[in-house]
Amino acid sequence: MVSAILPLTLALPLLGAAAIGFGGLALPALRRQGTFLGGLATALVLAAFALFAAAFLSYEKPLYFAFAADWLLVGEVPVPFRFQVDTLSLLMALIITGIGGLIHLYSIGYMKEDPGAWRYFAFLNLFVFAMLVLVLADSLPVLFLGWEGVGVCSYFLIGFWFAEEANARAAQKAFLMNRIGDLGLLAGMIWLFAERGSFDMATLRSGVYPADMAAGVGLLLFFAATGKSAQIPLYTWLPDAMAGPTPVSALIHAATMVTAGVYLLARMDFLYNTAPEVLGVVGGIAVATALLAGLIALAQYDIKKVLAYSTVSQLGFMFAAIGAGAYAVAIFHVFTHAFFKALLFLGSGSVIHATGTQDLRQMGGLRKAMPITGLTFWIGTLAIAGIPPLAGFFSKDEILAAVFARGAAGQTLYYLYWISLLATAFLTALYMGRLTWLAFEGSYRGSTPPHESPAVMTIPLLLLAAGSVVAGLAGLPALLGPSWIRERWLASSVDEKPLPSLSHATEGLLMGLSVALAVGGLALAGYLFGRRGLAAEADLARRLGRLHTALQHALQVDRLYERVFVQPYFVLADFFRTLFGSWVGRGAATLVGQALLRVGEGLARLQAGYVPVYLVYLVGAGLLLVIWLRYL
Repeated sequence: MVSAILPLTLALPLLGAAAIGFGGLALPALRRQGTFLGGLATALVLAAFALFAAAFLSYEKPLYFAFAADWLLVGEVPVPFRFQVDTLSLLMALIITGIGGLIHLYSIGYMKEDPGAWRYFAFLNLFVFAMLVLVLADSLPVLFLGWEGVGVCSYFLIGFWFAEEANARAAQKAFLMNRIGDLGLLAGMIWLFAERGSFDMATLRSGVYPADMAAGVGLLLFFAATGKSAQIPLYTWLPDAMAGPTPVSALIHAATMVTAGVYLLARMDFLYNTAPEVLGVVGGIAVATALLAGLIALAQYDIKKVLAYSTVSQLGFMFAAIGAGAYAVAIFHVFTHAFFKALLFLGSGSVIHATGTQDLRQMGGLRKAMPITGLTFWIGTLAIAGIPPLAGFFSKDEILAAVFARGAAGQTLYYLYWISLLATAFLTALYMGRLTWLAFEGSYRGSTPPHESPAVMTIPLLLLAAGSVVAGLAGLPALLGPSWIRERWLASSVDEKPLPSLSHATEGLLMGLSVALAVGGLALAGYLFGRRGLAAEADLARRLGRLHTALQHALQVDRLYERVFVQPYFVLADFFRTLFGSWVGRGAATLVGQALLRVGEGLARLQAGYVPVYLVYLVGAGLLLVIWLRYL
């Protein structure tokens, strides 16, 4: 029964996108019904969530459904438009539709006064559809369709307020940088097909691959993931994606688009298990990204920019788990991160909605005027910092333990990764404590009187806060009990590389160390910014000097990319435009015209008008004909 209705999970958001989008185009009066359209879009996504929840409660084995028997024909190999619902894809689908549904609900209040709300909800539904295609795909071409669909939808949502040039440029940047990474996915798909003659996931998993081939494809797929999931070197688009409406930031940064790269690598675990050296590369880049983003977040004044760099850093934690071969642990952090990061972004949207600013220096004391937003935001901060028993503590502890265990297995480089992640955990608590103290505590520094958001916006905050409190219980560390999400749920879908078991004493020590660093970071933030507020910020900026300025400008990485890649591209483009537009275009036209003129003048001279001349032409032509017939 459940398998028969599963196609509706994809059809519902797609129908919503089509109905709202085309309805708004055809009926201008419908565009003014933002609340109705938002309610429709929300209901369709939550209906899909209900269907996935029913599949979750009755799950026994993987389920399959198809919309077309033969969607593509690659040579003689058919590629059906088919989908699978196993434990990994079902968990991802629940996150996408559950968190996505709450973000839709929140958007009804946030976008209430926006005249383009009909476009917004159409693209939001289409985004959810594309993400579901990605995670449910039973073959790489179908996955690639969802992968590209998510990229296109993100372009329209990031650049939703396209009348401002900065927003349009941010959307273009996100689109182009993702397309660069997508070349890796396309090349990896082709290489796998050349090796196995199939795109089917089950067929690919059953193959035996040479180590060099697995390493090559693994690196290509990881390069694709660095684009979609914002890792070095393709991470710079994500902070600029803040140009879109705040619920879009929550949707992209929390549960959907940016976690697609983590999902891809977990799904292709069989390749990385064959090429463990690639896991070392993944782990190294992940740790560097996490640490770099954490440092940059310390010096940002835009509340959404802090959260954006926080997302980049948390994605680094997820990829660090992938690098340790702990794929289920990475997905566990995707699960917990979805709750507290969506909560933090929607909380920031509530603040922006109330104050009209994103600048932390113009906030302060908001917890008194916005008690629900303030309370839930503090819960999100404690969760992402890793304070027990909140969700972030459990998943972050599992990642740190997995990386440490990989070091204990003889790969000593992972000890360096572990130390770097501990430092990043401390930075996470410090910059999130700084943000929350500056925004919600002390006295208000803005000009617009703040107010609490309406219920349609605070209810999602309360539900996400509840998730941020209890979600971590799905994955208890071995010291406390069995991990349901790893040992009972994801074990059938992902094949983790064996890790040495840590003793309870060692695990307890590691856990205590991570908690101590989290508490220390929050305490330091409270000491600095809770007591003195912006005065401490100014003092810190003065003491750090150029380092603070460099971090505030994100270490000028965007400027470096501009000089090394963008400007040379424009120089080449201008050169070829001049070459073909001015020189070749105009010159070729002139040369052709002059040549035709000369030919015409020559032919005109042949038309002398004298009969004797024409007789000479006739005799000459006759002689040439005789010679041709005689000798050729």
